[in-house]
Amino acid sequence: MNTFAAGGGLTMCPGQGLPAIRSSRASLAGLLLRGKPASAAALQLPRLFSLCGEAHRLTAGLAVDAALGLRTAPRAPERASLAAETAREHVRRLLIDWPRLLGGSDGSAAHALRACPLFAAGTMEDNGLATPALRAWVERELLGGAIAPWLARWRDDPADCLRHWSRRAATLPALLLRAIEDDASAIDAGVAPLLPHASAASLRVLGAALAGPADFERAPSSAGEACETGTWTRLGEPAASAGGVPANAWLRMGARLAELCALASGDGPLLSLGALALAPGAALAWSEMARGLLLHWVRLDLAGGAPVIVDYRVVAPTEWNFHPCGVVAQALAAMPAARCSESRAVATRRIGVLAAAFDPCVDFKIEFPHA
Repeated sequence: MNTFAAGGGLTMCPGQGLPAIRSSRASLAGLLLRGKPASAAALQLPRLFSLCGEAHRLTAGLAVDAALGLRTAPRAPERASLAAETAREHVRRLLIDWPRLLGGSDGSAAHALRACPLFAAGTMEDNGLATPALRAWVERELLGGAIAPWLARWRDDPADCLRHWSRRAATLPALLLRAIEDDASAIDAGVAPLLPHASAASLRVLGAALAGPADFERAPSSAGEACETGTWTRLGEPAASAGGVPANAWLRMGARLAELCALASGDGPLLSLGALALAPGAALAWSEMARGLLLHWVRLDLAGGAPVIVDYRVVAPTEWNFHPCGVVAQALAAMPAARCSESRAVATRRIGVLAAAFDPCVDFKIEFPHA
């Protein structure tokens, strides 16, 4: 029997139409924080969302500060901390999750992880990411060549860059991407990119939606649409700013490597981190983390002495990308109905690609139609 951890999980239903995903993830932030001091958000949410705990801590801190009328912009050390955690998460996905999901581990990942400067205690947040040591590690362990020309080629033509590089380099990410090119290129579902932080007006609309029915957290939408968020849709990325042209799963995986290269070389836009006060005691905060755009909404009671949390809501990237009718669900629905062992093996392989490309923060299982 398939079971999920206490945080819940996802059930993916390929070839069965929409909705193609069921989620058992609970909305726990409000239950955890309601009635507690405002300071509890930044202290307790990183424990609840441990995979990207620093992003949650930073976003919660900004949300509460904005609700108190203190500030809406991050401090420089907070930006550095967000960038460091995002880079570490990218490395974990490339060297831990990709081999597990795509079946290509050869033992080299553990050695590469041990040598990665990102995991040396306290250095990246203090000195910045773009250090010679990290640049050299990325070039040696991930690219098999220099960052600057690779990034230039990616920005000019992502598909050509990835194809040319993956067929020549001998690093683990290159070998994995080469092996799954056909399967990943065949997965080409697309929905609108989630870019509400491009304008205050869009943020206010989203804040109003978060303040509404609690089930918005589990199946969020923007202007009535399911949206996609992640490295491919980052605000300022050429592909997104050109109109959010859908890309296949192969290019979405390449975008993760491209962002890591940009972070390691200091050659790219800053990850967005900020907040917007919506009303006295209410605010929305956001951060661009490894999986996509993270949103925190808070409402405080300011009437008494110390501010108290009345309600708190979190929408993680998983809720957008693995929406029942979102980008991953559309790719699942487009798969042929898998009723024999051979077709189920193909579907299972392609779902592994989807998980590598869109990165759910929880476990998932596959439910095939009865034969």
